[in-house]
Amino acid sequence: MSYIQNNLQAGEEVRYKADIHWYIFVYPAVLLLLGAFFSSAQAGFLYYIGLILLLAGLLQLVKRILLKIGTEYVVTNKRVVLKSGVLSRDALELVLNKCEGLRISQPVLGRIFGFGSIVVTTGGATNTFRFIADPTKFRNEINAQIQ
Repeated sequence: MSYIQNNLQAGEEVRYKADIHWYIFVYPAVLLLLGAFFSSAQAGFLYYIGLILLLAGLLQLVKRILLKIGTEYVVTNKRVVLKSGVLSRDALELVLNKCEGLRISQPVLGRIFGFGSIVVTTGGATNTFRFIADPTKFRNEINAQIQ
C-alpha cells in the first residue's frame, strides 16, 4: 500500500495522482547509446570513453528508476502531498488553504512532450514538484480543491 493511502486523514480522499513523466529516462538512454557506440571500438581511447559512458548511463538509469518508483505527487480534498524516496523517505504535506501561489514551469521540450514543474508557494516557502506529466491538470486540480 502506498504512503498516501496509509496516511489519509478522516474524511480525506485522493482527488488526483500525478505521474512522473517518461522523459526522465531520455538522459540515461542517450548515455547508454553513446556508450554502446563508443565501446564497440575494439581498443583505444574511444573504447574506454564508451565504458565510462555505459557505466554513467547505467547509474543514471538506476537512479531514475528509483525516482519513478519512490515518488508520489497527490492532491487530496485537504492537502497536496509530495513523497519521494525508496529506502529513505522525504514527505512534504501542504494544507490547501495555505497555498498562496501556483506556477507552472515548462521548458520547450516539456511543452512538446507534456511535462513540467509545479512551483507552490506557501507562507514564504517555495516547493517544487518536478517532471510532472500534464502539469496543467495537476495545477487545475489543486485550484479546484482550494475553491
